[in-house]
Amino acid sequence: MAHLHGPGTPGRLALSSVLFGVNFLFQALGGLWTGSLGLVSDSVENLNDAVVNLLAMGTIHLANRREPCDRYAYGWHRLEILQTLLGVLLLLGLAGAILWEGFRRLAAPKEILVGWAIGFSGLGLLLNLGATFVLLPRRGSHLESDLNLRGAYLHALGDSVANLGVLLSMVLIRITGWRWLDPVVAMAIAVFILRGAYLLARDAFGILMHRAAFDHGAAKARLLAIPGIVGVEDLRSWRACSHLTVCTAHVVVAAERLEETRPFLERIEDLMTREFGVRHMTVHFETAAMSGGHHHRFVHRHEDGHGH
Repeated sequence: MAHLHGPGTPGRLALSSVLFGVNFLFQALGGLWTGSLGLVSDSVENLNDAVVNLLAMGTIHLANRREPCDRYAYGWHRLEILQTLLGVLLLLGLAGAILWEGFRRLAAPKEILVGWAIGFSGLGLLLNLGATFVLLPRRGSHLESDLNLRGAYLHALGDSVANLGVLLSMVLIRITGWRWLDPVVAMAIAVFILRGAYLLARDAFGILMHRAAFDHGAAKARLLAIPGIVGVEDLRSWRACSHLTVCTAHVVVAAERLEETRPFLERIEDLMTREFGVRHMTVHFETAAMSGGHHHRFVHRHEDGHGH
């Protein structure tokens, strides 16, 4: 079984990380100098994206260098999950700090150098748009289906929207003098960050718990539509990482000899790859007589400590 992350992904992640890093420095220093918590919160989002992209590059490099073996059946592709959980912890800590400071500033709004803050937020928006363009999956290219790249692109797009919100809030403060807008926008960005952390944690939890990678009912219906397939039992699917979907199944066919199952295997693999994104498929063929000789229900109970 061979599995490589899409060519070109590490290069795009590297370039976007540079842009995010530069943006983090400009907006963090600008936020501290001008007194804008909105700028600081947006810089935190850029720092997170830079760190997450660098971690993704590292896990891709290690995963592609470590071939599957008897000890590690899928190589090191699950390092992606550890990287995701580290990103979640970072997001929770940063968002919590922003919310705390935002509540403090609502009670006592600070002076802001609004003109300079507008300049810094405008520069930040340009850098975020540049990173978004770098990560944009080109339609029809082999990178369009790369989930790592698509996830980074959506984060960059969200950063651009948040940065636009900071810019607009600075303009409104300049016009109205409502300094409370700055901590409100900062806390809104923190809530956006927490939502991202929840989605990342949910996806990582699903992979760790072997959540089904696709709709099994729909898959069974499509398989049963293949002439000669009379039953699909014990269908299981899971993701070794976000890029690698694995599937196993017991398939009952109208055949008596092993060599007669080859056409079935080719059609099954083609269908599952095209319609359900399966990258590695293991099929156990059975005749109707064989299928009736045992059950297919997965049964496992942990011992309760009393030998029952």
